[in-house]
Amino acid sequence: MPTDSDQLRQILCACMPSIIIDGAAKESGQRVVYYAHFEDNRIPKEIILDPDSRYLKGWQNWGRVAVKVVAGASTSALTRLQAESALLNEIHSDQFPKLYYSNYFTDNPVTDEPLSEGLYVSVEEYIDSVSLSSKILEFIGQPVEVIKLALGVVSGLRPLWEHQRKLVHRDIKPDNLLIASDGRIIIIDFGIIRETKAIGLTKEGFGQAPASIGYAAPEHIANDKDLVSFKTDFFSLGVVMYELISGKHPFINRPNMDILELIDATEKIDPPTLFELGFANETQSNLVCEMMNKKPYLRPRTVDILIRKMKDAEGSK
Repeated sequence: MPTDSDQLRQILCACMPSIIIDGAAKESGQRVVYYAHFEDNRIPKEIILDPDSRYLKGWQNWGRVAVKVVAGASTSALTRLQAESALLNEIHSDQFPKLYYSNYFTDNPVTDEPLSEGLYVSVEEYIDSVSLSSKILEFIGQPVEVIKLALGVVSGLRPLWEHQRKLVHRDIKPDNLLIASDGRIIIIDFGIIRETKAIGLTKEGFGQAPASIGYAAPEHIANDKDLVSFKTDFFSLGVVMYELISGKHPFINRPNMDILELIDATEKIDPPTLFELGFANETQSNLVCEMMNKKPYLRPRTVDILIRKMKDAEGSK
């Protein structure tokens, strides 16, 4: 996992000399995230800016931003990062952060000297928010509030699912869901997004797909590319809902489970229902069970059906 370091900060400042790093976010995934802002008066005079270029000029007008940095990315990782940036440029949603700039640096733009390792940098809108992972305990025993939140997640994901390329997020988990100060659900980290039935970047075979084990659906873990679809995200969202409502992860039944044990549990264990645990009524419990069904064809057939079932569960007593 990449880590914040003085060296990484120095390389970033060499590539973006007007940056002021205000702090670092919690490390996760394949990148380091900094909170920062830019000051145009720090742009070195020796950099001649193309009038048509987006580079550096006027960046201070963005105010506070999130700067995501990946050092030494492999070819496949770089392809994913570039695809994520292209997606944010293409799909404009108030539930996705705005992308201001992205670039893969191989040379210092001031000195033209090669960097010790390539640096992929994206600059995104800073959204005043908190991660859902920090609020899990606040939702325990509140199925209606959890369903309302899940409806917000579905609203955010729908532009992906209904895109002409039928995109699947594949990494829905509490860390990737933010609650903005205005109540919006913000979805982040599109690094392992997949086009339904497209030729993948990863190797064929079980366990070869990038995944957040514990939230990934069985077909995702198995790297069954023919079965990965919007229903794969249904499963992950169902896991999140179960965890929020009960305060317990459905597949983690003891401390310090390793990845293989968690994979086995995801594929084989049917956890106690929320109704059996006393956290939800039967309609609400059945909704989450259906979303977490091991077999994709037994999950809700369409997005509209899922939304209808969510609204029925939200209003049930």
